[in-house]
Amino acid sequence: MKNAMNVSRRDLFKFGGVAAMGVAAAGALAGCGQPKLAGTGDAAAAGDGSTYVGPSFLQKPAEITDFAETHDFDVVVVGAGESGLAAIHAALEAGATVGVLQSLSIVQTAGNMGASIDLTKTSEAGIKAALSFINYKSDYRANMGQVETWARNSQEALAWWAEAAAKGGSESKPYDYVVNCNGHDVYFHANTYFHDEGHQKGALIIGDAVQEEGAEIFFETPCVQLYMEDGRVAGAIGEAKDGSHVLLRAAKGVIMASGDYVGDSEMLYYYTPDAKGLHQAVDFRNGTGLKAAMWVGAQMCPASHTKMVHGEGPKVRFEMPYLFLDRHGKRFMDEGCCRMGYLNEFTNKYLAEVDFAESTAAKFFSIVPTNWEEHYEAWKPFSDISIHNAYRNVDPEAWIKGDTLEELAANMIAYADEEGWAHDYTVEAIVESINRYNELVAAGEGDADFGKRDEYMVPIEAPCYAVPRGANNIDALVDGLWCDDNLQCLDADMQPIPGLFAVGNASGPFFGNSNYPMDIEGLSVGRAITTGFATGRYVAGL
Repeated sequence: MKNAMNVSRRDLFKFGGVAAMGVAAAGALAGCGQPKLAGTGDAAAAGDGSTYVGPSFLQKPAEITDFAETHDFDVVVVGAGESGLAAIHAALEAGATVGVLQSLSIVQTAGNMGASIDLTKTSEAGIKAALSFINYKSDYRANMGQVETWARNSQEALAWWAEAAAKGGSESKPYDYVVNCNGHDVYFHANTYFHDEGHQKGALIIGDAVQEEGAEIFFETPCVQLYMEDGRVAGAIGEAKDGSHVLLRAAKGVIMASGDYVGDSEMLYYYTPDAKGLHQAVDFRNGTGLKAAMWVGAQMCPASHTKMVHGEGPKVRFEMPYLFLDRHGKRFMDEGCCRMGYLNEFTNKYLAEVDFAESTAAKFFSIVPTNWEEHYEAWKPFSDISIHNAYRNVDPEAWIKGDTLEELAANMIAYADEEGWAHDYTVEAIVESINRYNELVAAGEGDADFGKRDEYMVPIEAPCYAVPRGANNIDALVDGLWCDDNLQCLDADMQPIPGLFAVGNASGPFFGNSNYPMDIEGLSVGRAITTGFATGRYVAGL
């Protein structure tokens, strides 16, 4: 496919691995630390004298050997989301035959924005600085080969997606922005689809296109096991609606593009225990494909996994370090850490207060003065605050307002009641907290309660606003199967498993922090499309 964004790196995929640059960086990986599959090692004794065999999803089922149908392909892809569709297309374009197992009746994606690096504007030092920045934001747990695969190939992959979706009428509204990484400007180009049903509309278009190109998709046929032959993953086994099984044999490899496990509570609380109590966004991403991979020896990335938590206030993500009031109307943190992606660490204690039964206990309010724009300009030189994002601007008309502190408090309570928040606000508690904050500001001796940066200590005087905050919806886990630079799955000894690859949220470690960093907008979707695109072409060339 030729387009303006193509940077002519296609032939490099034939040699040197997925990253197309011969990258040797292995990333800082710790030991897996997860139990062996039941029946593959010594069982531990439980406290009641019975045998503990670990969580149920690690208990390997009986091998399926009876198939109603068998089909042969070069490449088999498990899952038809963003990463799967990209893998299907790239493998087809490279000349491979492709079979696909898809658990749903349609292709399905999530997200609204996919990011790429503009390689025509970003220097080589800037590209390397971006890799270092992502690793820093990932607590230095990222596999740098995987991150480089995204950096080197995202421009081509995202340009393909935009072009392919546009052919069917789903036009991207491009969003270009710059992030300074280690002193270097990195130029990003993102496809955005907030205006057009998100990526799903484009995915349906691309799903039809890859089938016209020759891919055979078995809908409503989830992958329940992988097929082994001579010590190699040689296919994927799907279960049809009638309970029969179909075997898709893979001459070159199986690409796991099955997404994460957010819909499986046992897996979620095992690998991401700090997600307990958050609302699980979907149930169909239940880790089925990941389990099948683990049953043949693939390992999950070390816990705790990186979670993507959303669900903020109305109209805008407003990330400025004003006074925050919790579900009791009390201040609870140094608001200098105001980014949505990290606030879960400060609010998850409130989920325990309601026995993890009500996710809105993580909600809170930001109390904002009417002259907030002046502060934004003054704070920009030394802060990463954000008052808008790529698709909609700040709209104070949508915020809660009060001409007095008492009126503001009453309006906050009315809003929280209408939204069904789990809270025990009182007008008195809210007003008392705001007055205490203003006393600290007036004293001019710094934040004696939480130690916030002095420049952020500004008075909150009526009239003023309250902006609903607090992310309580877990949309995705962006860590999956432990992979090498080429996105080939690894076993417990960090050795590649022949024939098995993973992409998108089924793979890792690309991220590594407990919360998804939002400094590069659209990175998750951009990574999913790009790793699928790169790995599909790589496996087709084996």
